Amino acid sequence: MSKWMKAARIFEHGGPEVLRYGEYSQPGLGPFDVKVRVLASSISRFDIKYRNGEFARASLPGRKPFPMPMQLGRDAAGIVEEVGEQVQTSKPGDRVVGLVHPANPLSMLAIKGLGNLSTDIEYPGHTMFGGNAQFVSRPQSYWLPLPDGVEMIDAAAALWSYATSHRILKDRLNAGAGDTLLVIGASGGMGTATVDLARAMGIRVIATTRSEAKAGFLRERGAAHVVVLTDPGEALREIRSVAGGMGVDGAVEYSADPAMLRLCVDALRPGGSLVPMAGEGSRDPMPVTVADCVRLELNIRAARGSNVSDQHAVLALLAQRKIRPAIDDVMPLAEIAQAHARLEAGGVLGRIVLTPWN
Repeated sequence: MSKWMKAARIFEHGGPEVLRYGEYSQPGLGPFDVKVRVLASSISRFDIKYRNGEFARASLPGRKPFPMPMQLGRDAAGIVEEVGEQVQTSKPGDRVVGLVHPANPLSMLAIKGLGNLSTDIEYPGHTMFGGNAQFVSRPQSYWLPLPDGVEMIDAAAALWSYATSHRILKDRLNAGAGDTLLVIGASGGMGTATVDLARAMGIRVIATTRSEAKAGFLRERGAAHVVVLTDPGEALREIRSVAGGMGVDGAVEYSADPAMLRLCVDALRPGGSLVPMAGEGSRDPMPVTVADCVRLELNIRAARGSNVSDQHAVLALLAQRKIRPAIDDVMPLAEIAQAHARLEAGGVLGRIVLTPWN
């Protein structure tokens, strides 16, 4: 077997041109490791921010800094190629998908039910090499069996975005059938996942877009109503009218636009919940006042990734065909720079999936 593989890595911060696609050594294999032949990976806004240096000085409690060089790609799905001598969970030929948010079961936060906030843990595409390669090797606990009938491309497109959306809807919003949810920035990877998953849960979604051309796409994804954002005041009146006058039960904001955060607050019913999910690198204050909090008895519930249980739930929903990830394009890993440029330019509907063996 060749000791080399094709992969894409970054060695410095910058534009898509800093992505270096070429031949690299295959990863090693420890006694508890599983080496996987990656058949599908994907790109996300996280990858863009890592690559352009937005995270260079960022730190998260209990997490290591964002190192260089890095092989990006949080999602990875493929076939087990080789296992370490102590591995008991997998064997060569098994279909697997990598955990996008592994947990450290010994972390006190994990013990308290917050495995997504685990300390002293390595994260794919963050502190350990991600899925933008032909082979990756990780501890056996970092892989989940891929159910029969679930395509590799769908698994690579869905696990991060849907698992995070699952935690937002179930845990942070406590949303259920009959609720009305406002989703800002609904046409991207996270937004389309939230809309689709909410539809599967019986939650009515009001989605927003700045493009009339995207409205039909969002309706196909399961949005009950689409608001084309031209005038914020008119948009608010339309949202409140569709929500029955009192306001929406919850709002998820993916655009990082302060004006859209304000729209979310103004659209909420009393006792409603806001989940801001973009702009984590910003230090600007949110456009929310103490008066808003008291007037609405407002709940602001952030989310940082998903728990392992959310990721299991997404795989089950994929197997049951209750969710369907929106895939804008499937591109060879060799064209990763073009894929990054497309995502940064805007207009991508859903996720771009990369195939390392084309």
